[in-house]
Amino acid sequence: MSTSLAIRPNPPRAALTALLQSAGLPFDDLESLGKASFLGLWEGADLVGAVGLEHFGDSGLLRSLVVAESLRQHQHGSRLLQAMERHARNSGITALYLLTTDARGYFSKAGYRAVARANAPTAIRSTQQFARLCPNDAEFMHKPLD
Repeated sequence: MSTSLAIRPNPPRAALTALLQSAGLPFDDLESLGKASFLGLWEGADLVGAVGLEHFGDSGLLRSLVVAESLRQHQHGSRLLQAMERHARNSGITALYLLTTDARGYFSKAGYRAVARANAPTAIRSTQQFARLCPNDAEFMHKPLD
């Protein structure tokens, strides 16, 4: 594992798209996102991890938490998640939501709880991520930010 890993904002969309595509995560709507923030995990000049956040007033939709397979199991995903949660708090967001098909256990350990999709805020229900890109059986989760 390299020690030269750094988290920086605004990774280039081409690198982000390639990383998401390699992990099998949705990327079709990246170019059309409105108010969204991304953090990238960099190993030198290589983007090896990322996390995104769509902003909707005091709510946010967390998306695209990914770490290159070769760097998993070293807490890099947790570092990215914690950095994005800090960013969300600093941006006035008081509640985070996410959709996942295979990481419920991971997010549960980080304090996210499953909620009914019907309880999603209207702005989040209208996102492409919620309405089109994630399957209807994806787990919808919520975490209040203190």
